[in-house]
This record gives sequence, C-alpha cells and structure tokens, in this order.
Amino acid sequence: MTKKWLILITILMLAGVLVSGCADNAEDTAVEDVEETEETAPEDAAIDSEPIVGEAQDYAVRMEYYGMMKPSDLEINRGDSIAWRNYKPQNTYVLVSDDGLFENQEMDSNDVYTYTFSESGTYTFSVVDVPDMTLTVTVR
Repeated sequence: MTKKWLILITILMLAGVLVSGCADNAEDTAVEDVEETEETAPEDAAIDSEPIVGEAQDYAVRMEYYGMMKPSDLEINRGDSIAWRNYKPQNTYVLVSDDGLFENQEMDSNDVYTYTFSESGTYTFSVVDVPDMTLTVTVR
C-alpha cells in the first residue's frame, strides 16, 4: 500500500514540475514584446504635403497558423502603425512588403514587427511560400 502512495506522489510531483515549466510567465513575455520599429526618414515625411492630422492609431494583424492574416484588409490614416504578430506555434513566417516598404522580416513564433505609414496609397503584404496569406492596406 505504501508503494502505491509513493508512486502516486512521485507522479503528481513530476506532473507539477512539467506543467510549471510549460506555463507562460507574464513578466517574460512583456520583455519580449519590445520589438523593432521601422523609423521613417524626415525626407519621407515631406513627400506628402498634407500634415498628418489627428492622433495616430496602432493596428494589430495576426499571422495565423492556418495560413491567413487577420484582418486581410485595413484602411488606416497616415501616421498609423501596424504590428504583425506570428501566432504560428512553431517555425517561422517571412513577412514581405510587396511594395518594398521594408526588408523581408523573418518572424519566429510570437515575434512582432511594427511599421508606421507616412505616405498615402495602397500597399500589399504577403508571406513567403504561403500564397493566400496577404494583407492589403489603404492609407488615407
């Protein structure tokens, strides 16, 4: 009888250690959320003569496991930012600006890349080797 209890306690302790190692620590993820931000050069701001009006907003785009970006279309204002986050549990995605706004961004699981739009226009973004994973952004 004592052997059964010792085995049960040992299994419970091992399960507790395993679960605690898999738990997400909020402090650790807060540090990892500090990400690279694309800065725009002063000469880029002079291209559009209209000043950026209003307060800039931040938009989030989820790069999902099943090969889609959510949302797939956005309409924003100049000065607004978009943050792409890779929600694929393993491996990486390579985010591409089809219009050459930034260099290809290799993003591991849970990585974030942020870009601030300074010019009006329509821009498309895609992911290497995932043809249906696209985003169209219209900047007013």
